[in-house]
Amino acid sequence: MKIKKIYMLLFLFALTSSAFAYNWSAAGFQEISSGVDDDENYLILKDENSVTIKIRFHDEAPGGWEDKVVELNKKFTQWEYMKSSAIDYLVTSNSLEVLINPTYFTYNNSDFLQYMPGGMTFILYDYGISYNFRITKDNIFLRLNDKFIDEVSLCKRIKEALDDPIMYLKKREPEYLLQKLNELEGDIALLKMYHDRLANSVLYLHNTGALGFGNTPVKSSLIKKVVELKTKEPALTLDKIKEQLDKEKVDYSNKELKLILNIFYNEFN
Repeated sequence: MKIKKIYMLLFLFALTSSAFAYNWSAAGFQEISSGVDDDENYLILKDENSVTIKIRFHDEAPGGWEDKVVELNKKFTQWEYMKSSAIDYLVTSNSLEVLINPTYFTYNNSDFLQYMPGGMTFILYDYGISYNFRITKDNIFLRLNDKFIDEVSLCKRIKEALDDPIMYLKKREPEYLLQKLNELEGDIALLKMYHDRLANSVLYLHNTGALGFGNTPVKSSLIKKVVELKTKEPALTLDKIKEQLDKEKVDYSNKELKLILNIFYNEFN
């Protein structure tokens, strides 16, 4: 039994040695205490702003996590609209979780504190930082879960959710998103129709006879064919288009081709 305890102590020492070896003082932290609580290692520090920092880890943490804690702590304690007196860090094998319980959080005259029963959780991965926490408004629970960009963007997201919780939830329902997608597709189709009508009108206006009158519409089949050729090969020149049309025995005039290239592709050569 004694040998088992010795091995356990050596194992815990191996886990915590890297944290103890790190020069926290040089990074602006004061070491307050450390130890093991229910098989969880912890280290308590205070930073230059007297914010209490608690670092916890269960398994052997990957190298370099201390620098990440220092970097993240600097970012969070420099926020303009949020202040906290304590920040918890949980080091895992593939991420670094941060729990912040704000003591002040006001943005655009809106006090967020009363709506945050569990604080805010941030997770640092190799590819960036995400946030995942809950706020409540009018007995409605709202989950905020997204990639963290900056403080202002997050504040705007929180305010949007608190200003209209029902609409915030609705906007994130699959049915609502599908409806908006269908509306967008309809708008695009409508814009394309107006574009085609305008293009045809301009083509008609400029497609005059030799004496400058006698307007005739440009055949839609010719427009479609030229657009098809340019879509396949955007760099296709007027001469190359003529070669292809001649090969396929498509009727056209030089003026019609030039008008199509002018109006649809802004090509005037």
